[in-house]
Amino acid sequence: MLWFRSGWPWWARIGQVHATANAQLKKHINWDIGRKGFSFTTCSSWIKSSRGVGEDSKLSRSDYARAAAWAFFAAGAFGATVITLQKSEAPILSEEPPKKESESGTWISLTEYYNHLQAAMAQIGDTSWDSVVETMRDSVSYSISLPAWMRKIQHVMDTESKDSLGYEIVEDSTDITLNPEIAWSPAYVRLGTQLSNEEAKFRNNRRKFTKKGIARYLDIPESSIDERDIPTIAITGSGGGYRAMIATCGYISALQETGLFDCTTYLAGVSGSTWLMALFYSLAEYNTTTLIDHIKARTGIHIAFLPAAMELLATAPTDKYLLHGIIEKMHYGYTGVSIADIYGVLLSSRLLVPKNEVIVDRDSLKISSQRRIVDTGAAPMPIYTAVRHEIGLTGAEQEAVDESATQPEKTAIQETKKRESWFQWFEFTPYEVGCEEVGAWIPTWSLGRKWRNGASVEAPVPELNLTLLLGTFGSAFCATLSHFYKEVRPALPDIAISQSLDNIINEKDADLKEVHPITPAGIPNYLLGMKSYLPQTCPESMHTAKDISLMDAGLDNNLAMYPLLRPEREVDMILAFDCSADLPDVPWLELTAGYTKKRGILGWPVEAGWPKGEDFERDLKMMEESQEVESTGKALGKVQKEKEKDRRRKKGKQSSGSAEAAAKTLGPVTIWTGTIEEKSADSVTMNESENADKIDEEYKLRSPNAGITVVYCPLIPNKKLPGVDPDTSPYMSTWNFVYTADDVDNVIALAQTNFNEGEARIRRAVRLIYERKKQQRVERERAQKELWRDSILHSRRSA
Repeated sequence: MLWFRSGWPWWARIGQVHATANAQLKKHINWDIGRKGFSFTTCSSWIKSSRGVGEDSKLSRSDYARAAAWAFFAAGAFGATVITLQKSEAPILSEEPPKKESESGTWISLTEYYNHLQAAMAQIGDTSWDSVVETMRDSVSYSISLPAWMRKIQHVMDTESKDSLGYEIVEDSTDITLNPEIAWSPAYVRLGTQLSNEEAKFRNNRRKFTKKGIARYLDIPESSIDERDIPTIAITGSGGGYRAMIATCGYISALQETGLFDCTTYLAGVSGSTWLMALFYSLAEYNTTTLIDHIKARTGIHIAFLPAAMELLATAPTDKYLLHGIIEKMHYGYTGVSIADIYGVLLSSRLLVPKNEVIVDRDSLKISSQRRIVDTGAAPMPIYTAVRHEIGLTGAEQEAVDESATQPEKTAIQETKKRESWFQWFEFTPYEVGCEEVGAWIPTWSLGRKWRNGASVEAPVPELNLTLLLGTFGSAFCATLSHFYKEVRPALPDIAISQSLDNIINEKDADLKEVHPITPAGIPNYLLGMKSYLPQTCPESMHTAKDISLMDAGLDNNLAMYPLLRPEREVDMILAFDCSADLPDVPWLELTAGYTKKRGILGWPVEAGWPKGEDFERDLKMMEESQEVESTGKALGKVQKEKEKDRRRKKGKQSSGSAEAAAKTLGPVTIWTGTIEEKSADSVTMNESENADKIDEEYKLRSPNAGITVVYCPLIPNKKLPGVDPDTSPYMSTWNFVYTADDVDNVIALAQTNFNEGEARIRRAVRLIYERKKQQRVERERAQKELWRDSILHSRRSA
């Protein structure tokens, strides 16, 4: 048994941990590959007894993922017990265990368990049979070669040695031809909720393209179109890993084929769909044919496949291309380097490297560089998203207050705690980065600089780039302990260890919802020194924290609706491409309804969402009316807990799958239209399965009180594509990071087929919105003319 001390550099620890885990797996599990499954012999009696299996057991392909999950889970738990990192100045291995620290052993163990479990789950992310087993077989050779790779990377990242790549990258960072933004100094914080001048100019330029697009799409003369009548149409993609990335590409491809894409103004994304956006604007320049070819060429290898990753990270020209972002961050101290940053580099090595690895352009890694496409209006403006978690009182702080405060004071502080735990949305566009909630924005090209009193300070640095931001946008692993455990729990067996963990999690759930064991990535806090200029609702922590910690926006809502609901953007229609897992159970649309209610945004179709049972509707109404519930989201949280209990009771029984069940309740395209009136009784639902009266539909969409139209497109199975199912097709798992060319084609085809099912209804809805806006404009102009005529007549009579 070996005990590590923290004097060891991180690459040495990783290598030793990797080797130790492989040795244990090799000792305890032997496998034999077969066509239908694989045989394994376990040498550990406690694993056999806990799983209830014989010495030689056969697993079918469908059972493989769960078995593999448990094997790695056991290895992770074993590693958490055996390998302990402690503070020490001496970088040596010791035969004696280090002294136990005074911190709570329970929390340390739980945190270590979480980290090892995360690593274990990452190992089984590729559910492709051959690649996973081959990876397991080859893991010993990985361990042998890992130290050599790490030594090479260590030299590459040395910024002091003049013969190293790191030194060259630091020198390049001061080159104004490579980084023109360093000459734009200082940068300033912009205050207010209004759109930036750059976005306003983009909207004007984009309208020229959407005018042509609407003319073609609705088959009307372009000369007859007034730009003020053109609907503002936005797209939002969802989270869901590679599945969401590829399916969103399929939906956009369908939009381009029908001509609707040329009518859109915004493209917003969460997590996996932001990866698609980065490719769409940076490498493919909004050409989906090029993009699909690129995805096929790059997603055949797992992001954590070390030989491929290390080859790119240690060989020119991709080494400099991929590592300059993280080396600049380390050298200039933008913020501390996090696991999310390393994850971003690994993602970038797969996604952001062109098919021809010799041809790389570092300028394509900057979000601000996407202006070269967006400025002209040739494509919709991208909106990338991330969230900051504002946390209330910790358990220890609450206990301290409870001991010293009177009952009224306790109640007041508990209410404060409820109000102070929420997610703040940050958006990243080619023009600005900021948060609407606090009404403060900085130029995207200045991202990474230090700030004080509304201006950048110190020497300007290169823009924080996509090799790191991809990790931030998709950092679901930075979730709270409570959230992450609920995600992975269904993959774990119901045995004594898991049940004990269930008890710990349930007992500490309130505190675990506020604990992020994996530190999120961050950007320098640009709000320092601006307290007097910001709204009082801005939390105190944002005025004192050195950095703003950001993570996957899907932790709050897996659809990027909120940035599109800013009143200043005047969005008329939102095309929501939802590629989430467990579609009927996710409350993203209902959460949006709660958000609009809290923010006073009118026009959202409150009935939007998956059909719920009578009990759900009754409980939701009752909880919304309660003084203890501030939003629909909190109400839904309570309902979701009950649904989770239901799922566990039914575990092990035959199920049709969430995606198949979804197909029976909502079709591939559902359209809802809201109202700007306070009451929602006039809102209308246009379901694919309904034979709604066309006259009534036209009346509702043309009504002066009509609000936002939501076109909801969930990624569900389609009878025209048998065998392609987000639930049962292993490659469509959120955990999967390997797609063959056929897998990519299947996901693209499913998205396109689903969209085409409702394309005629969408086209009709766009026409109705256009005609409504035209009629409203004509009526306004007529009223203005009459007012002007009356004022002229009045002035003449007075004379």
